[in-house]
Amino acid sequence: MFVLSKRNIELPWAGGTVRLTRDVMTAIPGAAAETAYFKALVADGKVVPSGTSDRETQAASEKKVRTRRGKEVTEA
Repeated sequence: MFVLSKRNIELPWAGGTVRLTRDVMTAIPGAAAETAYFKALVADGKVVPSGTSDRETQAASEKKVRTRRGKEVTEA
């Protein structure tokens, strides 16, 4: 699975750690995509699953990131 990260993130999973670099398309193992942490990152928009086509990559890079500050959630 290919993902586009909006932040620098280290994604821990049973097979080790995957380093996601900001604004870089990265291939991750399927088992890493099944973790609760990865699913939370996707829900917040910090990691965007994407295909390999240019159209999907462009759509992923334009997606907004949700910012959390205490109990408040903002769209940035």
